[in-house]
Amino acid sequence: MTADADQFRQSMDDALNTLRELRANRPSAEELVRIRGEATAADGLIAVVASPGGRVESITVAPQVLRQGSGYLAEQLTIAVNAALDDLQARTVAEAPDTPSPAVLLDRLADVQQQSVHQMQSFLSALTSAQARTARPAG
Repeated sequence: MTADADQFRQSMDDALNTLRELRANRPSAEELVRIRGEATAADGLIAVVASPGGRVESITVAPQVLRQGSGYLAEQLTIAVNAALDDLQARTVAEAPDTPSPAVLLDRLADVQQQSVHQMQSFLSALTSAQARTARPAG
């Protein structure tokens, strides 16, 4: 096997291993269902719970907040919902701390792509040369 082929094989192995790590370290569906993001706003008078898929599972509003007016209520609800979604994202990432970065995977796949193009060009060049040699008249 040539050095180019060995390098290509190693790059493919690295990319495949990264994909296997992603799959192996991915939280199961059951684990994801249990993950919740939680947050409060308005000094704890508004509580929000978010579930996977960016869904809001519950909103609890203390009656005292309603006296502050609709603008304040809307502002504080927005703060609580966004914080709960941020908390959910952080908890989801924490469930799979050893997951390789997508940027690393993209870099490895880009290397594989470059090497495969280089190898394909070499292969086609060799085929073209072989064809040219066989098409020449003998003698």
